[in-house]
Amino acid sequence: MDELRFAIIHTLDKATGATAADIRTRDSVLDVTKPVVRSLAEQLAKLVGKDGSAVFWGQFGTNRREGMFPTSVQPLISDCTEETFITMSKVAMKELKDKAAAQNFATGGHVCFFAYRSQGSTFLLVAMIKERGGMVLSAELEPTEIIEIDLSKLHQAARVNLDRYGEFLAPVAGDGLATEQEAEETTEKTYLCFINRRSQADVAGYFVEALGCEKGVASGRTTKAVVTAVRAFVKSVVPIREKASAARLAVIEYMQAREDGAMITLDKIAAVVRHVVGVDLEHHVDGLKGHLNSESVQIPDEFPVSAKALRVYTRIAGKSSHWQISFENGALGVQDAEIIYDAEEQSLKFTRLPQDMVNKVEEALAARAQLPVIAAG
Repeated sequence: MDELRFAIIHTLDKATGATAADIRTRDSVLDVTKPVVRSLAEQLAKLVGKDGSAVFWGQFGTNRREGMFPTSVQPLISDCTEETFITMSKVAMKELKDKAAAQNFATGGHVCFFAYRSQGSTFLLVAMIKERGGMVLSAELEPTEIIEIDLSKLHQAARVNLDRYGEFLAPVAGDGLATEQEAEETTEKTYLCFINRRSQADVAGYFVEALGCEKGVASGRTTKAVVTAVRAFVKSVVPIREKASAARLAVIEYMQAREDGAMITLDKIAAVVRHVVGVDLEHHVDGLKGHLNSESVQIPDEFPVSAKALRVYTRIAGKSSHWQISFENGALGVQDAEIIYDAEEQSLKFTRLPQDMVNKVEEALAARAQLPVIAAG
């Protein structure tokens, strides 16, 4: 965390089985220069995405059921002041109170709000901590002591990348008619994530509903991103670098064996890669899930596989008595492609050959004196 700009804590009082909920709120922000406040913010920020918590990427809802919270967040994008921050937090508490009261088994807790900058981006984090454990609050809802906070104390949390949210809200030039690709790109703009420590099914609870969050990732984009990110990760780890292509292929084959729309989990993707690298080296894959689920890659803890996206990885193969070839569908095109097809000649032209292959081809032709002679300058 590079800069903690604002912080505030409110409390939601709700017992299991109760049909009513109450809130206690502060009217001023906390002093972010106090070590106890910064420590709380940093601990909670680190828990979002930590292995053991299911992170789901998405957007605010657009079905008019998202409530008032998304609207209250928007002023923070360009004018994150003390006043707008406090207003946003109180709107959230009103939404949480209403949703919690409507669910018998919902429970309350301390609700922490933080606006901060990290790695060049601005974030809003809303996290609920159980009333028992994690921290001690004064009567004025100011933290006086922080016990190490782990996933057992974190109830639920949502984090908004305010910069990405601003890009999402920016008007797009054009005639207003979105193409299929543009619609998918809009779905890709997953500017928020939310977690729940207990189970994936419980993520649809009142907390994320009150904040207007919805899971929303483009299955095509995610399917392709998994393939690319797995290869990049394995290639970046020196002891297993040579397994990168095999890991990529194994992940493709695993997803191709599933039906279109079938749910894929990152735990299973990691298991596939571990199998590829082998028992002796599988510990090098421990960071894969966290990497895929991170802010930079944004692969959800579970996502629907896209059969359409996987078609580019379908292999085309052929052979004659003197040669055989095999390549991915996505490498083929009629122009500006790695492999260009000439329909008139019914021939293939290979471009961007790897240097070692170029060397072997030229060596073979030179041995037969079939390379053109290049005149000396």
